[in-house]
Amino acid sequence: MNFISFRTLVATGCAAIVCLLVSPNPSATVADRPFQRFIAMAPFDGDPGSGPARVDIVVERWASSKDREDLQDALTRRGPEALLPGLHAMHRPSGVLLVPGIPNGGARALTRHPTNVWFADQVETPAGRQIVIATDHYLAFGEPTVNWPSDYKFSLLDIRFTAEGTGIGKVAPAVNVAYNKKTNAIEAANYDTLPVRLIEVKPAKM
Repeated sequence: MNFISFRTLVATGCAAIVCLLVSPNPSATVADRPFQRFIAMAPFDGDPGSGPARVDIVVERWASSKDREDLQDALTRRGPEALLPGLHAMHRPSGVLLVPGIPNGGARALTRHPTNVWFADQVETPAGRQIVIATDHYLAFGEPTVNWPSDYKFSLLDIRFTAEGTGIGKVAPAVNVAYNKKTNAIEAANYDTLPVRLIEVKPAKM
């Protein structure tokens, strides 16, 4: 089985898990559901008449200290171009994103697309909780997935929450990723100047 086929199976399997998590299951206990899920809305960049589309973020596991150190080392020692190989060296995905399909394209086109999360980290800052997610696919929430390039590309999703628990997500390519010494985490550089890609990000009840 080649690498791409394996990755497709991983994403599909994770998507199936997401579906199980989203479906009601009154008999399940917290111990049965180790995942943490977030729900967000992605404003559509095209037709202004199209409302925001839902995005699900499921984190199966948070980054270990080694995961964090390896990715930080890749960035600080070898530069942004080392981030994508650094993700691929982790081998095991941390979760999955379910992103919008094609608005106004029919039921099949609207099917949401699973994208593997290879790195997921969280830190507490004076301003509130911050979650950083990295994938090896182009992320442009609000833009139809049919327009996304098919080649592998490092993308970092930086979500910052207010004290009330609602977050805003912004996306940075590898060249706009920075290491924050205060939080000991990688994040989007110049966060305030980046366009908003996700709104109303909230933890979902499991």
